[in-house]
Amino acid sequence: MRASFAWLRDTYSESEGQPAPVYGAVTAVGIIVPLLVGLLTGHAGPSVLAALGAFYVALAAPGGPYGARARALFVAVAVVTVFTWLGGLVNGHPWLAVAVVPVVATLASMLPWMGATATLCTVLAVIRPASSPVIFDGFLEMAGGLFMSALLLAPWITHRLRPLRMSLAEAADAVASALDVLPDPGPDDEWIRRRNKAYEAVRQARVTYGLYRTGGRDDQERPRRLIETFRRTMDEGVALRATLGALRAEPPPEHWEQELRVAISSVAARLRLLAGAIEVRGERPLGGDGGVALERFGQATEEVRQDWLAEHSDLISTALLLRVRQTVVRMAGAVDRSRQIVERGLSFGFEVPHLLERPAGGWTRLRQDIITRSPGFRHAVRVGVAVAAAMALGTGLKLTYGHWLTITVLLSLRDSYGDTVKRVVKRVGGTAIGAIIAALALALAPGETTLVALIFVGAIFGFTFRSVNHAYWMTFGTPMVLLLVDFSNALYWSAAGWRIGLTFAGGLIALAAARALWPTGRLRLIPGELADLLRSHARLVRAVAARFGGDIDAPIRRRTEDAVAAETELEDTSNRLGREPTPPEDLLGRVREATAAARRVRDDLKTLVALAEEEVDAGPVGTILDRVADHLDARADALVSDAEPPAELALGELLEELDDHLSGLDRRRRDEMSGVGIDAVTTLRRLLVQAAGARHAVRSLVADAGRLGSADHRSPSGA
Repeated sequence: MRASFAWLRDTYSESEGQPAPVYGAVTAVGIIVPLLVGLLTGHAGPSVLAALGAFYVALAAPGGPYGARARALFVAVAVVTVFTWLGGLVNGHPWLAVAVVPVVATLASMLPWMGATATLCTVLAVIRPASSPVIFDGFLEMAGGLFMSALLLAPWITHRLRPLRMSLAEAADAVASALDVLPDPGPDDEWIRRRNKAYEAVRQARVTYGLYRTGGRDDQERPRRLIETFRRTMDEGVALRATLGALRAEPPPEHWEQELRVAISSVAARLRLLAGAIEVRGERPLGGDGGVALERFGQATEEVRQDWLAEHSDLISTALLLRVRQTVVRMAGAVDRSRQIVERGLSFGFEVPHLLERPAGGWTRLRQDIITRSPGFRHAVRVGVAVAAAMALGTGLKLTYGHWLTITVLLSLRDSYGDTVKRVVKRVGGTAIGAIIAALALALAPGETTLVALIFVGAIFGFTFRSVNHAYWMTFGTPMVLLLVDFSNALYWSAAGWRIGLTFAGGLIALAAARALWPTGRLRLIPGELADLLRSHARLVRAVAARFGGDIDAPIRRRTEDAVAAETELEDTSNRLGREPTPPEDLLGRVREATAAARRVRDDLKTLVALAEEEVDAGPVGTILDRVADHLDARADALVSDAEPPAELALGELLEELDDHLSGLDRRRRDEMSGVGIDAVTTLRRLLVQAAGARHAVRSLVADAGRLGSADHRSPSGA
């Protein structure tokens, strides 16, 4: 009992996003204005349809640059109009609606640009009085949708760069947050979480920038260069974290660690100042350059290096120490370049949207999903069957408020059992609270004024907290939706009770569909996605090997993005599989080990890429990388063919050759120091520093690639 209570508490309190008060206020105005106009002019009925059109578009309102928003809103208004007409055409023919609405629900589940809005419009158009004019109703909802679109796009001219600025500021903040924990020794869990969040923020900033139309001028390229400096700062941070791991094999003096933390903190602080400057259009100072912290760190490392030179028989540790210092200086330099870009300004030409661009998730993808019986197709059919069952029950039993049964099933059924359970619990609880509040308010102060006030308040709070938690949306949004859909019918206690009961029943239907209908088919995707993970990382390793071979155009960035995409796809599949009633825990554990090893492989490669950008005497590094790539490809082939996996990755001789190469550089540097002094910066010293960093990264890469390829990732027999 206590565990169930704790689960309910966590479910209702979990945070899914940030509140959006401005969005809530704007959408509330967009919904309430048509109602007020209708009441003042004596046309309350038509005004409800316009308010519903505004509500539908508010539900589908997108984010990102205003050009992308305009395009998506244009599609949303078209969807609202067309499917309102479709629902009107089958109005008065209940069993025809039972056949039509599930088909719409199935297609809408597979085509993102349709979404739940298409089915919702169809259902609510079906339940209107049969005498209602179909075409006119569609135009009224179109007008409401266009009014809402105009409100949401009103800031375009004055705030056209705000989405880009916010995205850039979030990327800077995320990178700073990752740097906060970078120097901390111990478990990597928090570092990995923040690092992934930072890379995702940088990726999102790149996507947002790509949605703006540029003409190639210098000022239009500044946001792109700023994003690249953020990415470079994170890449250097990943390399620094790996080098620190090798350096801590011999614990450095405490004061050295303290100065390192101060130096990294100064870089993070400058990034946060930069984020603030981006948000306020560079109108506030960006702070100092952090030179004092870097200077103190340089002095501390030099003192430690001098002590180690006297105590150690080799120069590997001192070379790694110099590598750390160089990396911190490069990170600070990247932040300085970011500051210079921001100070020059980020504004550029007016953004023009392509309104007729093809919506994402087109018919080609739909056909492919049907042919392959993808998890998305299976879920869409499950939604269609569940909606058909709800429609048939409501029609056969002639339920007065039967549409709430259908709407609950439509909006509660998710593509995994665990997500469906959470959605049903939040929806039932929120609906009960919201319906009781609405009925109580109308009992205390009946009349149209109370109706309008409840809808307005529900819209403000509902859309403000919709992104925070679905339970909050249901609690505040339920009174708004109930009163808006049935604006002409008073909400009495009996009606509120019926709606709560039908919501509960719809939740049970959704749970039954998620539990009893055919499997999602995600289990069979695991071997293929694991093979894609191995192959994408093999291609990335080969690209890095090509860079070491002198190919400056090696597609490292593209290969890295492919590897990250493969890992993300596998993680998404395993996470959804983990939310099924009986997840294969052993298989999911092996998948988690594989994705963790893949991240470490990319971290090792980032260190090597940073070294390859300089002139480095790499020895057999290129050959080792090619062997690692061959091993990953062979493992991938064995995985999909169910053949015997190849032997474990064994590169002992090549690693010994790399050690001999590094030892030779060490001896030559020792001999050189007797003639030029220990502080002389020579070509040989630079080569030793680079080779020492490469040695650690290569050894770590071989170990991580072995873990990535050696585990038994295949699903249990008979699964």
